[in-house]
Amino acid sequence: MSQAPDRHRNSRPRIALSYARTAPGHPPRFAAELARLAARAAAGVEAAGGDAVVIDSSSGTVFRAGDFDGVLILGGGDVDPARYGGNSAEPTIHGVDSQADETEIDLVLGAYGQGRPVFGICRGLQLINVAFGGSLVEDLGRESVHRVHQEDAPMALHKVCVEPGSMLAGALGTGPVAVQSGHHQAVRRLGDRLQVSATADDGVVEAVELARPEEGWLVAVQWHREDEGSPDGQLAALLEPFVTACREALVR
Repeated sequence: MSQAPDRHRNSRPRIALSYARTAPGHPPRFAAELARLAARAAAGVEAAGGDAVVIDSSSGTVFRAGDFDGVLILGGGDVDPARYGGNSAEPTIHGVDSQADETEIDLVLGAYGQGRPVFGICRGLQLINVAFGGSLVEDLGRESVHRVHQEDAPMALHKVCVEPGSMLAGALGTGPVAVQSGHHQAVRRLGDRLQVSATADDGVVEAVELARPEEGWLVAVQWHREDEGSPDGQLAALLEPFVTACREALVR
């Protein structure tokens, strides 16, 4: 009996990191940026004690949540507005890949249904919100502080306020948190079973999680904590509790 806790602590959960690596609508520079961020996220998962398995959600391959101990949905192109009753004619929409949307929604709902942890970054938050029946603001506009409005722009630096008592607060605290982001869309209607766990000064939703933590472990952030410009330690602070939750899923 005494050996089981040791096996639990020493095991490395197998975690899917999903993004549309070969989406035909992604320009080469954008694809290279996504690959760079995915590599940093994978390194963060490995450093936190997990085995990172980077998967291509645009490939048409069927990935099953049950083959992994947790799921991390990374950044990428916009979610197809048809999936949430949005305006498909909005001219700023880019990088849509319906295959990736379908694959990742199936992964999110499959993991949730099987009690496996889910994490989302940027597009990952938006995809998770849509998966749970929510909708998105198609474009935040040219005055938005959530991205730098220039060609080949760096990430934008701004602050978010984390809700006290949230799972996110347990990792980052509740004071203003500096984040690196680069998004032109955001949550409009919050998905079922979710609650807001962080907002920006302009009211834009910056993080969500399950409203009832007893239903499982699910957190998503709108910013790129895997970007090089993120505050020191933020990537580890967010990934360590996720990987720990994935490790606990191993013994269920």
